[in-house]
Amino acid sequence: MEIIRKIRRWQSNLAVLTLTFASFAALADNCTVTPTSGGTYSIINRGSGLALDINTSDSTTAPNVITYEYWQGNNQHFVLTRENDGYWIIRSVYNNKVLDVLNSSNSNGANVIVYDDWQGDNQRWELKASSSGGFNIVNKLTQKSLTVAGSENVSNVYQNDDQAESSQRWYINPISGDCGSGSGSSDLVGFAAQSGNDGHSTTTGGGNATPIVVTSCSALSSALSSSSAAVIQIPDNTTINCHTANRTVQACPLDCATWGDNGKTWYRLPVGNQTCSELGSSSNSAVSVTRNDTTLTVRSNKTLEGLGRNSKISGASLNINGQSNVIIRNLMLAEINPALVEAGDAISVDNSSHVWVDHVSFSEISDGYVDVGDSQNVTLSWNRFYGYNNQVCANQHWYTHLVDNSQVTFHHNFWDTAAGRNPKVDGSNARVHLFNNYWKDITYFAIGADHGAEVLVENNYFENSARPHWNQGSAYFSASGNVYTGVSATDQNRDSGATVFSDISMYPYSLDDASSLGSQVDGGTGPQ
Repeated sequence: MEIIRKIRRWQSNLAVLTLTFASFAALADNCTVTPTSGGTYSIINRGSGLALDINTSDSTTAPNVITYEYWQGNNQHFVLTRENDGYWIIRSVYNNKVLDVLNSSNSNGANVIVYDDWQGDNQRWELKASSSGGFNIVNKLTQKSLTVAGSENVSNVYQNDDQAESSQRWYINPISGDCGSGSGSSDLVGFAAQSGNDGHSTTTGGGNATPIVVTSCSALSSALSSSSAAVIQIPDNTTINCHTANRTVQACPLDCATWGDNGKTWYRLPVGNQTCSELGSSSNSAVSVTRNDTTLTVRSNKTLEGLGRNSKISGASLNINGQSNVIIRNLMLAEINPALVEAGDAISVDNSSHVWVDHVSFSEISDGYVDVGDSQNVTLSWNRFYGYNNQVCANQHWYTHLVDNSQVTFHHNFWDTAAGRNPKVDGSNARVHLFNNYWKDITYFAIGADHGAEVLVENNYFENSARPHWNQGSAYFSASGNVYTGVSATDQNRDSGATVFSDISMYPYSLDDASSLGSQVDGGTGPQ
């Protein structure tokens, strides 16, 4: 029977036999990149290495789905289209039917077929990147995972509760070319992908450690502070609340009338020997305010990831100090004392190396969204920084990032309606590369730099954003390929022309056309 099936395939796809070795070599490796909506892909099981396949011997209106060795037949190719709610349609090139859980069954073991698209939830799928490689393909209706029954040709495909087995993980490979970067790519690019003095050749986080699913702040804290390598996961539609009981601290009140906010008061916590007058208060009299944040220690060799678009941590500052090899991705960090300044960063990276922050969204943070000091091999990619905060003067966040004497890559990030430090780069050891990012409605400054910092600014989009790349004294900027609109187009603070990065080795990267970045990063940034 097996021989007959092969003969049928060969007879119906004789042209495939004429492919040269070179054309096979052009196929993509097993990809971990989120697909580009509308692209055509093969779907390869991680456990068996076999391809998702429409059984061409099944002549019914609902052909069965199996796995089979990949030979590039149309019955092994699928067009993946992402809908507005984030779920995907997986449509066969062979017969234009879509991947479907038979009879909308909620049962483990329910068969997977292809069927005419009637827009049912049993025909929509979520793609969840797996820390151990590939994707978990989860049905929207049943929340069960696409699973294959064995590792032989013609093994049946069905749905089952997720057990994190390799039979439930799939590589999604474009049918020609390499993996590419894609919209919403999770491939690591930048300084975090380079070898460093810490002994790491790249950033792998918790690697292949068995995932730990957490739903409470205490469990999250314990897992992050462990001395062991760990992959820590937060389920979709889950908020981990790390707020403490209110505790009283002394702060300096600032009148927001300067920014046209009559009647609003903003509060700053003095640091060191700062006085309230130095911080802009009308006197040196401090007042009592409350804060309720938690600081979570993140130790080396950790991956912290959300499992969906609605994985969130509220009220927690993640502190990476003197550590290496950390990945934080696909979640939201929010609600850290938003009415105060100097009362908690979202992520603090100090004296650390090989840190990758990817597809994270940030909102209503007291101080730095991601502050980086004296650190190397850091990449921030596909993150969204929401600046609107009605609890501060001018309703915009003022201190988004400080990068101090550090080596950081920013690419495909979106700064949305903020004031200053997006980022501020400081220090003669600072080497910061910003490419394919998007700034929208920045009122004070987008990128600022001083004290010998070197900054490379390539193919970014500045929309109505003040001081796009501002030399605040003695910095070095090189800028090219950028697009400027609104106030950005006439702003004089666009420093460029210096020679930068001559003392370091650069990494491979590709530049997108800056004019297309608005829609690309708008849909691709933050948790997916």
